[in-house]
Amino acid sequence: MNASALVLLVLTAAGAGTPQSVVSVRVPEAIGVVAGESVEARISVTVAQGYHVQANPASEDYLIPTRLELKPARDIAIGKPAYPSGQPYRLSGADKDLKTYAGTFAIGIPLKTSRKAQPSRRTVEGRLHYQACDLKSCLPPASAQVTLTIEILPGKSKPAPDSLARR
Repeated sequence: MNASALVLLVLTAAGAGTPQSVVSVRVPEAIGVVAGESVEARISVTVAQGYHVQANPASEDYLIPTRLELKPARDIAIGKPAYPSGQPYRLSGADKDLKTYAGTFAIGIPLKTSRKAQPSRRTVEGRLHYQACDLKSCLPPASAQVTLTIEILPGKSKPAPDSLARR
C-alpha cells in the first residue's frame, strides 16, 4: 500500500469526511444575458461545519488555494474569477493566521457574450479545486464539478438613423 493510500485510509478510519462530502457547490439555474453584453455568475460554495479551505490567494506558497477553473465556451468570454477575502484562521501552536474560507461563500465569474452570438442555451463546464482541513488534519486535494447554464438572449437592435426625431 502506498503512503497516500495509507493516509487516506487513516483519515477515513478516524471519522474524517470525504472530500466530496465536505464541500458542495451550487450554481444558478440559468443565467440570462443579451448577446454582446456581460453578466456576473455567482457560484455558491459551502464548506461543512468544522472544516475550512484555503483562500485564493493562499497565505503561503505551499498551501493549495481554492481555485475555480472553467473551460472556454463558444461565443462566451470567461473573465478572471473574483474570490472573496479570506477570513483569518490560526492553527494551534502557529504564530500567524492563515486566510481561509469556511461556511458559505461566493465566487463571482464575469461572462461576456459575443455580439454575434445567436439566441441559444450554452453550458460552461469546469471544476472547483480545493483542499479541506479541520483542526487535526487535511483531506487529500479534491475538486467538484461546476456546470453553468447560459441563456443567450437576442441582442438589442439600434433604431435606424432616419427614425430618430430631430429637435
